[in-house]
Amino acid sequence: MWNPAYVTPEIANIASPKIVAMAVKKAKRPMFVLGSLLNSLPEEITMEILEVAKLLKNKYNVTIVSTGGSYLTLSKYLEPDAKIGIIDLINNLRNPYWEGFDGKGNYDLILFVGVPYYIATQGLSTLKHFAPHLRTITLCKFMHPNADYSFPNLSNEDWLSYLRNLKSLI
Repeated sequence: MWNPAYVTPEIANIASPKIVAMAVKKAKRPMFVLGSLLNSLPEEITMEILEVAKLLKNKYNVTIVSTGGSYLTLSKYLEPDAKIGIIDLINNLRNPYWEGFDGKGNYDLILFVGVPYYIATQGLSTLKHFAPHLRTITLCKFMHPNADYSFPNLSNEDWLSYLRNLKSLI
C-alpha cells in the first residue's frame, strides 16, 4: 500500500528525542498541538503522548492545544490551553503579529502529534513557506518532510521507545 510518509524522506531533518528536548528547552514560546488521531492510537502510545504533554506543560509552560476532537482523550488527563480547528490554528500561526492564545505574542516552536497526515502535510507546508518566524517538529509515527524536524518512520514499538526517551530527556 502506498504511504505518503515514505516519499522523499531525505529532504527532512530527522529528529531524535534528544534534539526535540533541546529545541523545547531553547524555545521561548513553545506550543504542543494534539490532533484527532490521539483518539485512535494504541492506549500505551496515547498515554506516553499525554505524559509528554503534562511534562512539557508543567516544566516549560508549553501551550497545549487540542484540535480535531483530541479533546475527547486529552481532557481526561490534562486541560488544554486552547481548542481550535487545525486550519484556523495554521492561519493564526502564519501571522507573525498574532498575539497567541494568551495575548503574549506568537509562538516560536510548534510540536505536532496526531494530526491526520493529509492535513498535517498541507499545514506544515503552509508554515514552511509562510511562517519563517517559527520552527515545526512532528512527533508522529511517520516522517513529515514539510516539518523542520520530524521523527523518522517508526514501528509502534520504536515510536513508543522514542516517546519514552523524549519523556526522560524533558
